[in-house]
Order: sequence, then structure tokens, then C-alpha cells
Amino acid sequence: MFIHITHNFPVKYSRPMKNLFALILLFAMLTAVSAQERLKRGAIYQQGEAIFAPMVGYKGVVPTGWFGTVPQGEEYFLMIPNGNATGYMFINANRQSLQEISLIWKGSFALTDNIIISMIGSPNISGNTMSADFSVSGSQEPAVGYAHAVDGGHGWTVVMILLAPVAKKTEFRQNFDELIASSVVEAPSITTIHGDFNWAERLKSKYLMSYISQTKYTEQNEIWLCPDGTFKSKIMSKGMLKVESSDYKGSKNGTWTAEGIGEKGSVTFTFAKKPPVTAELEIKDDKYFLNGVRIFVLENKNCK
Repeated sequence: MFIHITHNFPVKYSRPMKNLFALILLFAMLTAVSAQERLKRGAIYQQGEAIFAPMVGYKGVVPTGWFGTVPQGEEYFLMIPNGNATGYMFINANRQSLQEISLIWKGSFALTDNIIISMIGSPNISGNTMSADFSVSGSQEPAVGYAHAVDGGHGWTVVMILLAPVAKKTEFRQNFDELIASSVVEAPSITTIHGDFNWAERLKSKYLMSYISQTKYTEQNEIWLCPDGTFKSKIMSKGMLKVESSDYKGSKNGTWTAEGIGEKGSVTFTFAKKPPVTAELEIKDDKYFLNGVRIFVLENKNCK
């Protein structure tokens, strides 16, 4: 998920600035992800790693000397310089045109609770891009700001902002220009947040569990999937698989396959000496469903 902002730019960035050190500690505990993957909230991206947002159609690269993340609960990509220097780069996306954004830039606005930025002069518009310099007030040390917007021509405009201390403005501006040079905004490759969701890949080494607790009744169904295509199951309710026969209840094993790209898919369980059973899969609001029943998808650490 990435910078899917529907309200007007700019966003009021209060938490990143106030909680810088907490963020740095958080980043230190996170694991880097593959450069080929779309952005994952909370994951850390080091210099040279790809920034890929298929819903927006944005591709870029984290510039030299910086690292970034999509903070938990936020809708923008935040970058901070390595080391002890203070500085910030933000990337967000919205559906406003360059002309609409230029009108917003002409007025002073709050970047955080304390920091106000104001455009210097008029924005420079060239084709589908727009850039501007900003003065900064309210920061703990003298700082300057820069912004660059790209209209991708497919409904999304991506805006990049740099906030740099005066002492680092030349170096950080070079890093910002590196980000701009790497940035491409093209037609989105997916139209929904889970449009590229691969069920066969997602279910490898997973533990599926449904749990129902009512008065005087508790039901827990469990299925363990391994990447070699085998599974084990412990099913209390035959309704979980939508079968009439009770032969599928209890502790069983067999092989599994999954199909589907996107919000919906299917998984087929082949039991020994029994007809295979195909169940419908769906993900909605980051919640998983098997045959319409809410399930929890966890890591299966018991595979060989």
C-alpha cells in the first residue's frame, strides 16, 4: 500500500518530525524487502532500493545517503538521511492537477505543528512537471524547502518535498535531484490495493485458522500449508470446507494448490482416497476469508 491520499495536498506532517528518534529506533529493527516488491508499510528501504507503487504508477529509487519507509498508520513515503543530520523527504500522491497544486503552493502552509513553509516566487512549470523553492520558519535550525510535482497523465500527481537544514542544502538538494531523476509516473498497473495479490505465493508456509466462540460452544479449525504442496488439517466443522460428508473432519493430510491473482482466489485440497475440495478465498480490508468464513493467516514454522 502506498501514499493513496484522497484529501488535498499538502498533508500536515506532524508525527514524523516530532517522533524522529522513535522512528529511527523503529527502522533499526525492521528488515529490508526485495527491490522488486511493491512498497510495504513499515518496511525499511535503504539507498538504491526501488520505490514501487503500482496503484499510483510511481517508480523511483531511494537516493544516496538516505533510507525510507511508509510509517504505520500513514499514507506517504518518508525518507531520512543516514547519520545524525536532520532532513526529510516526503512523497505523496493525489488526484489534483498541477494548476490546482500551484494554487495551494502560493499560500503558506504548515508542514508540521510548528514549521511553516512559504513558496518563494512562482513555481516553474515545464510540461508535466512543476517545481518550487520554499522558505521555512519555525524549525529548530535554519532550513530551506523544495518541492517537485509530476502529473503522470493517468489521474495521479506525485509530489516530492525536501526539507533541508541550510548547512546541508547543497548536499541534500543533490540527493533530492537524484530522487527526481529516478522517478517515473506512468499508468497504474493495478486499480485496487490487492490487485496484484498472488494467492499461491501468499499461502506458502502458512497456518490457516478459524475460531468461533459462543455460549457453551467453541470451534477451531486449522490447516497447515507447506511450500512443497503438502498440508495437514484439523477440522471440527465440515462447513468450513462446505462439504456434506463428515469424512473431511478430524486430523487429515494431503496436497494443496492455490489459484488466483487479486482480491479473490481459490485453494484446492486433495485428501487421500477422497474427492478433492476447492474452497473460495477472499481478502477484504486486509482480512482473509475461506468460503466466506473469517480466517487468520499466520506463519507455519513446522515445514521441513
